[in-house]
Amino acid sequence: GATPQRFAPRRALLRLLPLAAFAWGGSGSARGSSPTLPRTRPDHLLIWVVTGRMRLHIARQAVEMRPGSLRFLPAGTAFAALPLPGAEGHVLTISPDLSHGLDPALPRQVTAGHVGAAGDALLVTLRDLADEAARASDRRALACHLTLLSLRLSRLDPEPDRSPADLQAAARNAAPPHPDRPLVERFLALAAVELGHCRSLAGLAQDLGTTLTVLDRACLAARGRRAVDLLHGLRLDRAAELLRHTDCPPARIAQDLGYASHAHLTRAFVTATGRTPEAYRHQMRQP
Repeated sequence: GATPQRFAPRRALLRLLPLAAFAWGGSGSARGSSPTLPRTRPDHLLIWVVTGRMRLHIARQAVEMRPGSLRFLPAGTAFAALPLPGAEGHVLTISPDLSHGLDPALPRQVTAGHVGAAGDALLVTLRDLADEAARASDRRALACHLTLLSLRLSRLDPEPDRSPADLQAAARNAAPPHPDRPLVERFLALAAVELGHCRSLAGLAQDLGTTLTVLDRACLAARGRRAVDLLHGLRLDRAAELLRHTDCPPARIAQDLGYASHAHLTRAFVTATGRTPEAYRHQMRQP
C-alpha cells in the first residue's frame, strides 16, 4: 500500500502569550538551572512587562525589565528571558513572513522603550492581532494591524530613570562622565569597512587619530563594552546577516569577515547564539 505522508507541524504565524508562561534560553551548567544562555529564535518577539519584573540577557548584558518596559527583538536575536515570580504581561511572537512590505516597517534592531499612557491602546492592538491570526483570514487584515503596531513601537516613551539603587551601582562602575560618542561611531563605521582585512585594533585607533586606550575608554563609556567586544559583535552581526539573506557558504563567510577559520566562526557563533552557523541558517529559513 501507499506509504502515509508525514507533515511537519505548521508553525503559528503569530501568537499572544502571557508573560508568566514565557521563558527562553539555554540552561547553565547546573542541572535544572534557569535559562541564562542566549539562544536565537526564528520569529520576531515583543515583550511587555505590566507588573513585576522580567530578567533579560542580551548582547552580553543582563537587564531587569520593570513595569511598563517593552522590548522588540527581531528574528535571529540571541537572548535569554526569565519572568520573575509575580511577573505579568504579554509576549507576542510574529513570523517574519508577516512583516514584508509594512510601512512603517517593524524595527530591524533591538528596540527598548516604555509603554507609558499608551498601554490600553497597545493592548487592544495586540488582542486584535491575536484574534485576526486565530481566524486565519486574509493576511491583509493582519498587515493593517501590524502596521499599527509598528507605529506604536515608533512612538514609545523612553524608559524612565532608573531607581536610586541602580544609579548607585552604575556610579560605582562608571566610565568617564562624558563619553566621546562620535569617536565610537567613527570606530564602528571604520571597523565595518575593514572587516575581513585583519586590521589590528591599535591600527584602527591610529587611523582615527587616537590610541587604543582612549578608544577602549570611549567604548566603555558610550556602549558599556570594550572596543574588542564591539568589534566581535559587529563581525557576528554581519555573519548572521549573510547567513540569513545569502547562500554564501559559512567557510567563505568566515574568510571574508576575518575569522581565522570556519571552526573559529563556528565557535564564536555557538558561544553567542547556542547554534552553529549552519543550524542558524536552517532555523531562519524554515517555513
